[in-house]
Order: sequence, then C-alpha cells, then structure tokens
Amino acid sequence: MDDAQTILAFSKVRKSFGSGAEALPIVGGVTFDVARGEFITLLGPSGCGKSTLLNMSAGLMQPTSGSVSYDGAPVRGINLDVGYMTQADHLLPWRTIAGNIAVPLEIQGLPKAERAARIEQLLTLVGLERFGAHYPSQVSGGMRKRAALARLLAADPATLLMDEPFSALDAQLRLTMQGELLSLCARFRKTVLFVTHDLDEAITLADRCVVLGARPTTIRRIVPIDLPRPRDPVRLRTNPRYHALYAELWDLLAEPSTTAPQAQDAPSAASMAGAFA
Repeated sequence: MDDAQTILAFSKVRKSFGSGAEALPIVGGVTFDVARGEFITLLGPSGCGKSTLLNMSAGLMQPTSGSVSYDGAPVRGINLDVGYMTQADHLLPWRTIAGNIAVPLEIQGLPKAERAARIEQLLTLVGLERFGAHYPSQVSGGMRKRAALARLLAADPATLLMDEPFSALDAQLRLTMQGELLSLCARFRKTVLFVTHDLDEAITLADRCVVLGARPTTIRRIVPIDLPRPRDPVRLRTNPRYHALYAELWDLLAEPSTTAPQAQDAPSAASMAGAFA
C-alpha cells in the first residue's frame, strides 16, 4: 500500500497473555496495512486472535511486541477515530431506539435540536424511522442490529471495527444486513476491519481478505477479492469468480498447521470497555 493512503498498520505484531512460562501466545507476528476507505475481512479459526487485532486497533490493549499505528501515529490509548461493533448489540434496555442512537451525540455535546435532526436522519438511513420511540425489547433482532449500526455511525468514526456483528442473524437477514453495510460504507467512504468465520461473508464484503492461521496466528495469505462493485450479496453467488475465491479460501483454511491446544479467545472489547461506538 502507498503510505499516503494507509490508515491502519500492523507491523510485526505479537501478543501474548500472561507472563513468563505461563504466557499464552495469541498473535505470532502479523504485518499488514489497511488503506483509507478499504474493506478488509479477517478470516481464521476460532481463537486465532482476530478479536485481539481489533482490540489493539481500538487501543483497548497493546501488543507485546511490534506496533499498531493509526493515521501514521502509534495507537497508545483509546483510539477515538474508530467505532466498534461486536456480536452483541449492547443497546441500553432503558432507552428507546432513538435514545440509544443519541448516546454518542450526547457525549459529543451536540445541541438538542441538532441531535434530534441527526437521530431522525440515522433512523431513516437504517430503515427504522417508525421505531425510534420503541424500546429494544419491543423490536426484532434485525432491528436491534440496525439500531446498533446507526449508533455506530452516529459518532461518525473514520474507521469501523466489526467483530462478527451479524453472526446471530438468520441467513436471509444476514444477507440483508450485509447489503446495507456495503451500501452505507460506499456512501460514506468508511474504512472497515471486519472479523468473520463465514467464507461467504468474507468474500461478499471485502476488498481484501486476510486469512489467518491457528494460534499463535500468522498471515497465511492476503487474498484480493476482485469482484465488481456495487455487489448484491444474493446475485453474487452466481458469479463463477465468487466460487473460485470460495474454493481458494477454503483450501487455505483447511491447510494443516501445528499449534498449541485451543483455549478461549482473548477478552473481547465488550467485556473490557462496553459498547465502544
């Protein structure tokens, strides 16, 4: 990548949890760059450190060695230029959908009238314009995901960190949310680092897919997803190139590797910092 375009960079990143002989290596040496406006998917086996890479991008943890930089500067504390969306929507149950979307706007100190206009705009953007006064318990799982996405966008972060945000949805709704995310990212030129276990999702969304090996993870290959945009997640599956990419990624994931016995993933961003959006 051209350094002038790089927004997020990992250089020889290693991360272990614990110390001394008890240290558990999670990330075993990872180097790659993310260009401004690029959509990168991280694909790899459970426990390989995908979420750890997101956490380091957000500044929620530091690498054991190597460096993570954002917009040319090392990430040494909480990265306020990114928004984080996890598997759980983390909507506040005592607030309405509109009230949840308002949280980052309130933190920014936006005046009440401007805040109301922005909330209305975001509700319309994600198709929830008739549900702003509803509480999270009164809407479907898909609507909750839309609300969480609207809250993420409310802060207008330059970069979105997304940790399997659609994994709990049924297949049809998942395709719908993928389509909406693609449309929103194209419209607002967001940079995205997106963790997934799903090969279909990795191909549908990405400009490039970073395929990670088992823990301690290293990069097996970075695969360019050379499919035309805009993409329709449903019709894309009839494209012969899509099937060739699927086979390539499957073969990479199926390659045998030696690694320590699997343990639990590193602590999630949600467990350490709540909903970071």
